[in-house]
Amino acid sequence: MRATLIGRFLLLALAGLVVLLPLWYWAREWFAAPPLWLAGTVMKLLFAWVEGFEIDGVTGTLLTRVQVLMPGPGGRQMLAELTPEVSYPTYGYGQVLLWAMLLASRPRWWPLKMAWGSVLLLPAQAWGLCFQWLRDVALTPGGNAMAYLGYPAWANEVIAYGYQFGFLMLTPVAPILLWLWFDKRFVAALWLEAALDEEAPARPEHAPRVR
Repeated sequence: MRATLIGRFLLLALAGLVVLLPLWYWAREWFAAPPLWLAGTVMKLLFAWVEGFEIDGVTGTLLTRVQVLMPGPGGRQMLAELTPEVSYPTYGYGQVLLWAMLLASRPRWWPLKMAWGSVLLLPAQAWGLCFQWLRDVALTPGGNAMAYLGYPAWANEVIAYGYQFGFLMLTPVAPILLWLWFDKRFVAALWLEAALDEEAPARPEHAPRVR
């Protein structure tokens, strides 16, 4: 049976993921620095309660002035400043997905598109990192961080939706949208093949002879 274009693409993309994922994981600290720096810089610019951020490998720590009551020694509560952490791989795997799809379809200038796509994915990765930081601040045990900041109750809903959008939608969908944009010719070929398959009349394998 002749392999369809989409079947061949899926097989090559899966093989690409198997090969590229360990390489990306090995070099994850190099890829983590740009999105973590971008996310930390955006948070520092937008919120006065952010003092700065630290990057340690694939982990980013947000340094804040937000003081909340936290459990202390002997069961006593004590004031502490929030320092939420985020992990780059949670939002960075889309980079490997984009590479695998580009290798499977091999559009024109595909090495350049792999590099350019990695840059274009940085805002999507930074979105997820920023909203996880915000979620960790808003949903701190005790629930007194938002009261300290003086934000209205609906801000929790905005943060929750932003986090879910980044984690569930933006991270896995952004590389697919970039691939669709980078390889429009291959996508058009897929649509053409699907249209021809639908229009092809069903033919019996053994047609009876007419005498």
